[in-house]
Amino acid sequence: MYNDIHTRMEAKSNLNLSAEQQAFLAEAATLWPLAKGSLSEVRKSCTRKGCKACAEGRGHPSLIYTYREDGRLRCMHVRPSFAEELRRAIANGRQLEALLVRLGREAVNRSREDSH
Repeated sequence: MYNDIHTRMEAKSNLNLSAEQQAFLAEAATLWPLAKGSLSEVRKSCTRKGCKACAEGRGHPSLIYTYREDGRLRCMHVRPSFAEELRRAIANGRQLEALLVRLGREAVNRSREDSH
């Protein structure tokens, strides 16, 4: 016999966060969807015999999402209908990275001010 125990985790209130933490969360919340990587259009040959585009070396357009996972470069095919959302997610991911860099720089500058 198995008993399932379900617990509800309460979200921590923003009241316990500093103004700086709340500002970060508010800014980061606007950056959705998020992704890290790149989207490229490549040309690939198909398997159809007698394909004119492949015979001429033009191939067929295909979208590839490239990202790193566990230190290795990975690629995935992307449906054209999803490309615009992925582009937005990648742009948002770059904005989030820029935000993190800015916060790191500000933290180091604050530490220098505190030591004087």
